[in-house]
Amino acid sequence: MDWVTDIQSTVNYIEDHIKDKVTLEELAGSIYTSTFYYQKMFTLLCNCTVSEYIRNRRLTLAGYEVIDAVTSIMDLAIDYQYETNESFTRAFTRFHGITPSEARKTQANLQVFSRIDIKSNLSGGKGLMSKLSERGYVVRETGAVYHTMDMDKTLEWFQKILGWYGQIESRDGEGLGLYGCVNHIPMEMEALHIAPFTGIHLFKGEPEERVVGFMLITGVDNLYKFIKLNGWNKVTEVKEEVWGGKTCSVTTIDGCVLTFFEV
Repeated sequence: MDWVTDIQSTVNYIEDHIKDKVTLEELAGSIYTSTFYYQKMFTLLCNCTVSEYIRNRRLTLAGYEVIDAVTSIMDLAIDYQYETNESFTRAFTRFHGITPSEARKTQANLQVFSRIDIKSNLSGGKGLMSKLSERGYVVRETGAVYHTMDMDKTLEWFQKILGWYGQIESRDGEGLGLYGCVNHIPMEMEALHIAPFTGIHLFKGEPEERVVGFMLITGVDNLYKFIKLNGWNKVTEVKEEVWGGKTCSVTTIDGCVLTFFEV
C-alpha cells in the first residue's frame, strides 16, 4: 500500500468537498483501510489529525469569504458545516483571534492553514517516506532471519539497492552489529504498530548462501527495474511460474538470496 499517495488522495477529496459533510469512515473506505490505521497514517504524514485538518481548512477558507463580504456570516456558518452562527463564531474566533463581524469590518489579516501537499511537506526522517511512492513495489509478507558479519555494510546495501529502511539495535564491544532490522517501510511507521512486521531480522553470523527470504509483494516488475536502476546486476529477470505467479530473486552483498513473488 502506497500510504503517501493514498493519504494525499483523501486530502484532495477533503479539499474538493470542504463544504460537504465528510466522514472518517468515508475517507478510510476510499483507500480500503480501517479508520484506526487511516487516522494513524494521516496524523503521521500530515502532522495533524483528520478533524484538525478539516476544521482548520474550513476556517481558513471561511476567513477569505468573510473578508469578501459577499455572503452573510449566517450562511457561511451553514456552508462550512456549523450548526449555529454561535458555534461558527466561537470556532472562528479561536482560530483567527477575532470574530467574523470584526474581521469583516476591519478587513483584518487572518490566520491561514495551507492545503497540505504531503510529498512537499516531508522532511528529516519523514523525508525518507517519499521513497515509498518512488519504488513502485510494496512488500506484503515476510519475516526472514538473515545472518551477516558486517551489519553496517548489509544495512547500507538494503537502503541503496532495495530502497528499504533499517537500524542496528545492538552492537558488541568492538562496535559490530549483533542485531538489527530492515523493513520496506520506515522504522517510525513500524514502531507505531500500524501494520504487521514485513521486514527482515539481521543477526551477526556467517551468511548463508541460499534463499533466506521468500517474500510476497505487489509490483515485482517494478522491483526488478528498481534494483537494476540502482546498479545491482545480481538479480534474475522476472519469471512467470507454472502456478500462475511471478518470481524474481536477488543475491545480496552477503551472497544470500531473497526471492520475491507476486500472485
